[in-house]
Amino acid sequence: MHVFEHLRLNPERPQIRQIRRAVELLRQGHFVVVPTDTTYVLLCLPQAGDAIAGIRAFRRLDDHHMWSVVCADLSQAANCVRIDNVAHRILKRCLPGPYTFILPASSTLPRRIFGKRKDVGIRMPDHPVCQMLLEELGEVALATTLQLPGQDEPEYDPDEFVARIRHLSCGIIDAGWGGMVPTTVVDLCDGEPVLLREGAGEWPA
Repeated sequence: MHVFEHLRLNPERPQIRQIRRAVELLRQGHFVVVPTDTTYVLLCLPQAGDAIAGIRAFRRLDDHHMWSVVCADLSQAANCVRIDNVAHRILKRCLPGPYTFILPASSTLPRRIFGKRKDVGIRMPDHPVCQMLLEELGEVALATTLQLPGQDEPEYDPDEFVARIRHLSCGIIDAGWGGMVPTTVVDLCDGEPVLLREGAGEWPA
């Protein structure tokens, strides 16, 4: 059954009723478009096979696409990746914030999504809407940037992208214009941090 919901809310004072409805859609197996401190993202649960397939088809992603694991806090992150003392200090200093940190994956990550990958990107956005959603959800989610095939930049204006998504089974949390600069990506797998992509977060942080 096709489900589409356009949830408008105040980005600074999110209405809990709308947040809870978005969480309900996630738990029903749909994906939700969510604002973060960088760009809008497509968010779903790791076990939501139909939502993952829908995102892959919509964005034309192959099986090697690297999903980010989005967490509410470091305790959730520690269930997905291995965090040594050096990484822990960096994460504590930088998160929540506009960064994706690549860390060694734990055995709990679903292999049907991550395959034999030995590393995974962790995100903890500094955005009140996304933070409230993750706290209400109480578990990690998968995310990828809302960027249409053939486009060089992410979608930032809900008035534009809603019409391109409404044929899909999903929800949209509309908090106004989003950003266009992606996260800064830093690899923490081998001790010393390695900058892989310069984005919205300053580095060195």
